[in-house]
Amino acid sequence: MRDVQIKDQTREVRSEKASSSAGTRHTSAFGAARRWILLTGGLIALIAGTYYVATRATGDTDSSAPLAADAETESSPQADTFPLPPLSASPFRNTGADAKYVGSEACRACHQDEHESFSHTGMGRSMATVDLVREPPDGQFDHLPSQRRYEVRREGGRMWHRELLLNSGSEDVVVSEFPVKYVTGSGRHSLTYLVETDGFLVESPITWYASRQSWGMSPGYDRPAHSGFQREVGEGCLICHAGRSEAIDLSLHRMRIIEDTIGCERCHGPGSLHVKRHSEESKSQVASDEKIDYTIVNPAHLSRKLAEAVCQQCHLRTSATVISRGRKASDFRPGLPLQDFRQDYSLSIADKPMTVVGHVEQMHISRCYQKSDRFTCMTCHSPHGEPPPEQRVAHYKAVCLQCHQESHCKVDQQVLAAQSADNNCVHCHMPTGNTDIPHLAFTHHRVGIHKPASASADDNKQENTAPGELKPFLDFSRLGEIDQKRSLGLAYYDLALHTEDPKLVVQYRQRALDLLMEVHAAGLREGPMSAAIASLRFDLHLGDIVSFANDALSDGELAGMDRSNALFLIADTLYREGRYLETLEVLKPLNESRRHSVHWLLKAQCEEALGRTDEMVQSLDAALRINPRIGEAHRFLADYYRKKGNSSRADWHQRLASP
Repeated sequence: MRDVQIKDQTREVRSEKASSSAGTRHTSAFGAARRWILLTGGLIALIAGTYYVATRATGDTDSSAPLAADAETESSPQADTFPLPPLSASPFRNTGADAKYVGSEACRACHQDEHESFSHTGMGRSMATVDLVREPPDGQFDHLPSQRRYEVRREGGRMWHRELLLNSGSEDVVVSEFPVKYVTGSGRHSLTYLVETDGFLVESPITWYASRQSWGMSPGYDRPAHSGFQREVGEGCLICHAGRSEAIDLSLHRMRIIEDTIGCERCHGPGSLHVKRHSEESKSQVASDEKIDYTIVNPAHLSRKLAEAVCQQCHLRTSATVISRGRKASDFRPGLPLQDFRQDYSLSIADKPMTVVGHVEQMHISRCYQKSDRFTCMTCHSPHGEPPPEQRVAHYKAVCLQCHQESHCKVDQQVLAAQSADNNCVHCHMPTGNTDIPHLAFTHHRVGIHKPASASADDNKQENTAPGELKPFLDFSRLGEIDQKRSLGLAYYDLALHTEDPKLVVQYRQRALDLLMEVHAAGLREGPMSAAIASLRFDLHLGDIVSFANDALSDGELAGMDRSNALFLIADTLYREGRYLETLEVLKPLNESRRHSVHWLLKAQCEEALGRTDEMVQSLDAALRINPRIGEAHRFLADYYRKKGNSSRADWHQRLASP
């Protein structure tokens, strides 16, 4: 029998960047004449982090692994021992729990002009259901690194994205094809597409690039082994792309889209109290001399810090982000500090490359920001509209000239005439530069003197090999000591998921585990923290993993990636102990929560061990529909279908068996 190494080609999605995941060696037998390596002491595909998917090599785990439902957990401390961090007070009534969302259409009736102008902004076009009339033309392109051809076609009143083998002879071999449901992005830079399959929302590997007016690989996919139609799109993505969305049944990416495009309530907060106050029945009771309507947030009436928080909920992406204990990112309300709901940390390493959503960090290190108490996002940007292209230079130049005089420009007149004849301040002081997303460039938000573009590009290529230290980006002093330590521990955990240098990864993991174990020893029990500890102990080859995974699952609100991690660690350990039926029971909620090929491979492994050949084949087919790049599985199924007399199916798998 022969050994075969199989790489699970999932990808990590971190902020706006993707990087390849590690390959995992597995062990299993399919029939007497074939050994397919799926498991090494157990199938390990530890999947962690809000934007992160990865597979890693296995380590030692516990000798026994009770099912989550049977887990014995320690008695939780009294609720008043570790009360949840309190929310800040606000005079705006719609920051409270009694205010409900009503949708942008409810605002449109009274605010038609604002609604119309906002609909033409980037935020007002953040996401939409695919409309064939508005979408770019059909097309196709070849991706040589992955030996795939990609097609975009309109058929049957829908847009389809297809992946085909590039060198399959005269006959096209379709690897994957899906109707596209949503488009994200305003189209100014690009349009990226989302597919809903089996009830799960995933990203298409095909993106439209406005600068080239052509189709190409989506950011993070331009490599030989990419994730295809497998990259999950959950709350971590949609929080900044959709108006309102929610996960279904604690799932990672079974999503309900309530309002597709970012709307009024994202910046103004829930509108139910405002609508009620201004209803026909209540108009006569509204005091005519009230200067501020406290039933709805107007950012113009907020302090600079609170007004910035409205923008920061999407435009602040630091080295690590942690959601506050007992809260979700979607709980944020305009008018309250962002750090009541999440904590953001910057890594103390100089000259970090620009990122698309690094605008806030860049602005905060600008002298214009530091020397003024009025300079903020809305100094330059009106959320209700954007200047037309022909007026853009004059508009932003006028903003600068509110504080600066044009005569103070020190650039040589000949140089100025050659580079910016209209003396555009932004051209020099907020230059367009490369970002960490392929094909795109965005305006740098550090207002100041910049190096030439070529030098900046060289700086961005330098990698930091020394460990950095995480520093709070905002003021977290309202958090108690235990929550500050929890937050910092989870921040280092998040940082490790975003770091490529293996030595730094180990150091950040150990730092995270040390902090979180201190919090655990103090008596705090919390699902996301326990899930992180289980993952970290696995990564660092420590024991006592399953007890922490079960502790995490005892939190009835545990959801998304944390829940998937805990379930998979338990399923993996059960399998390695030969408890196949129990493994299958744990895999049921896992497969309902997350669409991932590795889960189905483990299911096939259990069914093979139980002698259920037909069920095993169905599970392998399911795994390959999600990730068609598992060559050995294709070879096995080619043999299987050929023996069954299904030559067309056998030939299809044989074509896909080679990398």
